[in-house]
Amino acid sequence: MATCNDLISGINPDCDALNKVGGVNKRVWIGLKSNISHTIDSNGYVSAITMGNVGSISSKLYKFIGKRDKNSFAFPMTAGDNINTFNHTAVMQLYYSNPAELETLNQLANADDMVVFMEGNDEKIYVLGLGKGLNATAGEGGSGTLLNDSTAYTMTLSGEETTAPKIFRTVAGASIGTLTAYLDNLSA
Repeated sequence: MATCNDLISGINPDCDALNKVGGVNKRVWIGLKSNISHTIDSNGYVSAITMGNVGSISSKLYKFIGKRDKNSFAFPMTAGDNINTFNHTAVMQLYYSNPAELETLNQLANADDMVVFMEGNDEKIYVLGLGKGLNATAGEGGSGTLLNDSTAYTMTLSGEETTAPKIFRTVAGASIGTLTAYLDNLSA
């Protein structure tokens, strides 16, 4: 029997991995997969993002800002006959107060094959959907009943990918400020 895939390394976690804080910060960037090109460096980091053109107009990432510790992501594994996959899932609390923001919710709910950049509280940017893209798979919102109930709209974007999420890092030692500025520069 042929061996098609070998385990070639182990994990010896450093202090950053052992003491990593959880949660996702308030900033999320989303773009259409068809408009995004990327470079993976020799260490496996996404080191560059290039936005393509739609006709003669440069495409952009779109920034969604909410509240810290209200967004999250997960990537549970799904066992398969030939390969195992990871279901990339981004859950966002979206806050709205006008018709333009409600229209953005409509567009996000119906967009296909999105790539999501989520700023973790551990000062890393996680990239979900880079291979196949994510689509809206669930949403819920409303007025709540009590004065202090949430009025945010919770939207879930998810999709099956062949790898775990990637981490975005332009160069070794890049600060979270440098990384967020890079993504902001690509944003509308």
